[in-house]
Amino acid sequence: MRCDHCSRSEATAYVELNHNVGMVFARRSYTTAAELCRGCLGKAFWHHTLRNLTLGWWGTISFFVTWYYLLSNLVTYVQARAEMGRSPRQATPVVAAARGDAALRILQPFEHNVRMQLRMGDDPADIARDMARLHGVEAAAAHAFVEQIRASA
Repeated sequence: MRCDHCSRSEATAYVELNHNVGMVFARRSYTTAAELCRGCLGKAFWHHTLRNLTLGWWGTISFFVTWYYLLSNLVTYVQARAEMGRSPRQATPVVAAARGDAALRILQPFEHNVRMQLRMGDDPADIARDMARLHGVEAAAAHAFVEQIRASA
């Protein structure tokens, strides 16, 4: 599956992480609910944990909610890491990358984006690599597509 935050195609797990912001007479809760890869999971976990530890305990109800969220987030994090650690790509079948005309049909709607990236000075190889990864086409097809646009500009 693809990560909801970074769009990388690698092992993901669905998680719901929470943090609480305690105010003396009120409180607010924030949630991240998404399919996350290992890197984004770690960032989200620490984001919510640090906010719980610094902002969560201000107020009577908030004090107890914060402890609940800290424990709940820890359990969710450990379960998600264990789920990602099982046999690689167990849940997602390997799909062959598109090539040739099929790749061009997939990439064609993004021609304007490629032109904009080239105008901003992005490296064509980086653009092609990202397009291949994000759109499931062969790297050679993505590189040829970017070079074709670069030559016509």
